[in-house]
Amino acid sequence: MQAECVSMRDQHRAQRLSRHDIGSTVALLAVCLAISVSGVAGTVSAGDKPVAVVEVRLVEHRIEMSTTVPPGTTTFQVTNAGTMEHNFEVESRDLEEKFDLNLKPGETKTLQVDLTPGKYTVYCPVENHKELGMRLDLTVAQQQTN
Repeated sequence: MQAECVSMRDQHRAQRLSRHDIGSTVALLAVCLAISVSGVAGTVSAGDKPVAVVEVRLVEHRIEMSTTVPPGTTTFQVTNAGTMEHNFEVESRDLEEKFDLNLKPGETKTLQVDLTPGKYTVYCPVENHKELGMRLDLTVAQQQTN
């Protein structure tokens, strides 16, 4: 009898865990799908604060990403889709953020930055990559809805 109770309790725990895993997997798939559909994947919640997710691709010698993002916390999901090392830097008069280490070919890293409305420059600070075209102007502004 005691063994049957333990077995039923273990089955109940497994069912609860399975429901939790399915919910987490569905949420993760939704975020991944949103990221793959557009450069600005939208927002993801971090506590009670929305976080914009921006997909970035670095290739020789250009940066592929949205050039307008909303103000607030922004996560840049940066993939080095090139054949040499690259990095990603976000810069304005009051801000300078980049990865401590360069991204190797095929590597993906995330950089989270709090952005206020205004103009920023994003570029690859490796050697002369910026001068070769790995540079974009980024506008941080409220996006208008139709």
